[in-house]
Amino acid sequence: MSKEPSVYELKQTWGLPAHAKMLGWLLHDPYKDEFLVKFASSSDMTGMWWGLSPETAKTFKTLKKATAVLESLDLAGRAVVAPAFDIGKQIIVLTDDIGAENPLRNVTRLIEEAKRDDAND
Repeated sequence: MSKEPSVYELKQTWGLPAHAKMLGWLLHDPYKDEFLVKFASSSDMTGMWWGLSPETAKTFKTLKKATAVLESLDLAGRAVVAPAFDIGKQIIVLTDDIGAENPLRNVTRLIEEAKRDDAND
């Protein structure tokens, strides 16, 4: 695995505001647009609970730990490790455009753009 990007590097790469606070690394299923909330694993079984909000997601302090859990739960190809940032009014999860497009994301994006346009008028 390559070197973990710094918080500063992530903010610069993704164009996040300076005040954005990194919450940690999440496991995100982009096909269902769900986040891993809880997991339990034993020699007999593995249980995973998923949720729709990044606010309730299990956070990992390092990319290395999140990646290790992703691999131990055999989620490669189904889920991705993504950093999450609190920008004040919402939480931003940084993932590439993979999986099924969630139409609510487009609506949210349009609403935010409209609010910005109204504020600039």
